[in-house]
Amino acid sequence: MSKKFLLATLIPLGILLIAFIIIVSVLANANFSALPIDNIIAQWAYDIRGSKDSFMFWFNRIITELGYTYFVIFIILLMGIIWKFKSKTWFFGITILMSWIFQKIIKAIINRPRPDDTMWWMTESSSSFPSGHSITVACVFILLIYFVLTSETVKLWIKYLISALSILAIFFVGFSRIILGVHYFTDVIGGLIFGAIFALLGIID
Repeated sequence: MSKKFLLATLIPLGILLIAFIIIVSVLANANFSALPIDNIIAQWAYDIRGSKDSFMFWFNRIITELGYTYFVIFIILLMGIIWKFKSKTWFFGITILMSWIFQKIIKAIINRPRPDDTMWWMTESSSSFPSGHSITVACVFILLIYFVLTSETVKLWIKYLISALSILAIFFVGFSRIILGVHYFTDVIGGLIFGAIFALLGIID
């Protein structure tokens, strides 16, 4: 592993770790209640989402499924078929599994209450911080982007297409958690950072 590669991954990893620690510290100082930024963005999201039979509901309800276990298993199996279940597949799967395990631990330790359930557009049972969906999509799609961009067999236009779609998936799934009323903005940001940390740890490994 080259020194250039280590620097290109360790520096962003350090920045992400510091950012995550800062978010947790700020939330702890507020007893893990909603921050002003959470309330502002939540109110904006609720104002634009319309009624429960609107396009916004169905779009976000469908897009949020990308963060569930069954979709991730599907992606791992699909990548396994493409990679002929070589080491990349196990590397991909184990990294995601580790992010899930640590996600559960962090959620249990922090145990942040979710937003007011009268605003929910779906039912969730776990605690709020960090957003598990955001962790999952960040980890899965950042790893996918890395493998695609470093592939010597994938055509350039396909690399750009998959990378663009992956970035959009990360953004829209995170946004959907706020629109659906089940997460605060800081839950989503914390989740995206946490997922990116695990993706980088997987790449370094």
